[in-house]
Formats: sequence, structure tokens, C-alpha cells
Amino acid sequence: MNNGGHPLVDSLRRVGELGAEYDLPTRDPGQEGWIKAQSLFQDDDQRLRNFVSAYGRDFVDTDNRHLAASAFTIAYLTRLTYPLISQYVLERRVIDISLSNLEFHTDGQRFNGTALASPRFAALPDDPAAGHPDAEIVPDGAALYARLKKQLFDSNFDIVIPSLRRAAQASIKVSWNAVAASCAQVFYWLYELTEDTESIVRHAEAFFGDPSSPVYDEVRMELVAHQGKKGYFARRAGCCLFWRVRDEDVYCSGCILLSDEEQTIRFKQLLENMP
Repeated sequence: MNNGGHPLVDSLRRVGELGAEYDLPTRDPGQEGWIKAQSLFQDDDQRLRNFVSAYGRDFVDTDNRHLAASAFTIAYLTRLTYPLISQYVLERRVIDISLSNLEFHTDGQRFNGTALASPRFAALPDDPAAGHPDAEIVPDGAALYARLKKQLFDSNFDIVIPSLRRAAQASIKVSWNAVAASCAQVFYWLYELTEDTESIVRHAEAFFGDPSSPVYDEVRMELVAHQGKKGYFARRAGCCLFWRVRDEDVYCSGCILLSDEEQTIRFKQLLENMP
């Protein structure tokens, strides 16, 4: 759908210049093959189970339900956390990613697209698009942060994770740690790709340091310096299970199964490979 000139579409495209994962299109009403997220996660457990199983076979070559569910969750997260958090941090807007406003395109067996049903968003009173009919104005930064948590947790993952548990035997603990890790990856890349690194760190500290959040204590974000470079890395309090399907370099760099010392060595190796 060509929504050029719409304030949210424009800001998503602006931030999308950092990478395709930061953009989130609005669904083309003339295109067939779309499933409403609310229906996928709440109406038909067998259909959801089939999608998860197909994803496990196609992308991580496994029939293990736990691994397939973990992989599916991470893929789902990536399509939402990157645009949601980057818009919040860089544009001071919160996208409506409630299940009622999300749709997925499918060929009948697999997903090949994620989109908003409508480009609705929350914003601050001084937002240039404050008068737009798709903008809901909240009074201050605290209210905008509360809206971020509501969209990410109450209106999405608080529903999705139990559904994946019920339909595909996904681990609740692994899934919530995956949410935290996905959010941490966004902050990591925003630190690398944007100039206002102090703002990135400030927002990340507030996000992960909030005791009322489901991702509280699920990761520890830390600045690591090496050879004149700095990176903003996450030490995880859980495991995504991907080591079970990897042949080499078994664990993620910030995996809980590695000591802090080994994690730091890997973080520094990542810094050495950065341009």
C-alpha cells in the first residue's frame, strides 16, 4: 500500500534507511493471502502449530518442537521489536502493534510478510503530526514509555507467548528471554548505527531496569571497549536453544551458558571485525 505522506509511514521509511528490518509496511487491502494476527494466535491452535513446525523444518532444519517454537518466536520478534523500539527511541512514536492491528501474509504453509492493518501510533504533544487522525497524543515521556510497554507486552507478547506454549510447546521462560534478547539486539544496533549513543544507552537502561517489565533482569546491557572501538552488548539470563542445531561456534556471544569472561572475549572479537 502506498501511504507516502502519512507521518508514521514516512518515519518508518526514514528509520528504515538503517535496514529493512526497521520498517513495517501497512497492508495492501487489495492483496489476498493475509491472516489477522488475532486469528492466528487465538482461533486455531492446529494452524499455528503447523506454521511453527514448517518454520522449524525450513529455517533451522529441525522437527524438535521446542527448537522450532524458539526459532519462530525469534523471527516473529524481529519483525516487531526493530520498528517498534527504533520508532520510540529515534522518532518518539509508538506504533500500534496490538494483535488486532497486525496481519501476516502466507502462501498457505509459510509466512512471507508482516504488516500493519492501519498506521496508528502514539506521540507526544510536540510531535509535528500531533493533529493527524491516526495519532493518539499522550501527555509526556512517561506516558509514551507506558504505551511502549503496553504495545509490546499487554497487547502482544502476553497473548502470543501463552498461545505458542499451548499450540507448539514453546517454553515460557525461553520465550520471554527471547523477547528481552531481541529488544537488546535493537539497542545494540542502534548504538552502532546512530550518532546519539548516550540517548540509546539511557533508553536501554530505563527499559531493562524497570522492575514492572516482564524483561526485567533478563539481560544485562554493557558497554565494552576494545582497540579504540565501543559496542553495547547484552549478557543474557537465558538461552535460545540454537546451540542444539549449530555445528560450529556453538553458543551465542552473550549466552548464559558462557562465563562473563568468555562472553567478553567474544564481544571483543565482534568489535575487531567491525569496520
